[in-house]
Amino acid sequence: MDKKKKTVIIIAAILILIICALGALMVWQKNSKEEEGAVRAMYVPYGEGGYIFVDTEKGTVFTVHMPEEIYDAGGRKIGQDGLQKGNIVKIYGNGIMLESYPGQYPGVTKIKVIEEGKPSDADKYQEIVDGIYQAPDPSQPPYLNVEYSTELANVSAVITRGGYSWSYTDEDGQEQHVVADSAHVLEWKEINDIRLQEPADLKLAFDEKPESVTAVRWPDSERKDEVNGAAIPEGETVEIQEKDGGYYITGVQAGYVYQITGTWDRGTAEFGFLTD
Repeated sequence: MDKKKKTVIIIAAILILIICALGALMVWQKNSKEEEGAVRAMYVPYGEGGYIFVDTEKGTVFTVHMPEEIYDAGGRKIGQDGLQKGNIVKIYGNGIMLESYPGQYPGVTKIKVIEEGKPSDADKYQEIVDGIYQAPDPSQPPYLNVEYSTELANVSAVITRGGYSWSYTDEDGQEQHVVADSAHVLEWKEINDIRLQEPADLKLAFDEKPESVTAVRWPDSERKDEVNGAAIPEGETVEIQEKDGGYYITGVQAGYVYQITGTWDRGTAEFGFLTD
């Protein structure tokens, strides 16, 4: 091999080493910045699906928009239901905390369990939980929120509840049954609306997970003050997907009225919302 070729090979090798070094440096800087902005917190669940995170350094209390990337201490991917009371986690995201109580951290991208902890470790935060959580009234069926993401924010909206049929045990240990009738969802004068700039995937976030959920929708143009004996138009059955321990409606568009029916072992309840 002549001298000129050797020189070319040496220069090429040096360039490759420089590129590799720069790539490694960029990865290190990215990981370093990510770790620097991570929040170390304890996971404290309560009630049926409720939870808070408590920053172990600052003592601040907050919730997050749960990301798809949640990992246990062994590096295995899990869902929120895989987190355990007392787990110490690192929470990665954009660092922007909304001002509320508890605080809200919508821009979370990843959660990693770094210490298993023990459930008893979280008992010291019980006073905080008591100030946030009120046990549900057993005579009332669960409530429903809808959660979805836009380009600007992660949104959680309370959904209007309609009629229900519900059984419960009262303070004297007696079995009671309550039936609350309601007009058809197309006749509701008050119904919460969800504003969508583009199609979105909606998570049906019940405060107590139902055994099953169904959904039907009608065009907004079918809404009316009174049916006046006219037949209710047949609605379109909407597919509901169950994943990550929750129920989802995908590709929801503006201009529809939705009726959601949840079924529990104690009864059923109807909910409705409008998309615009």
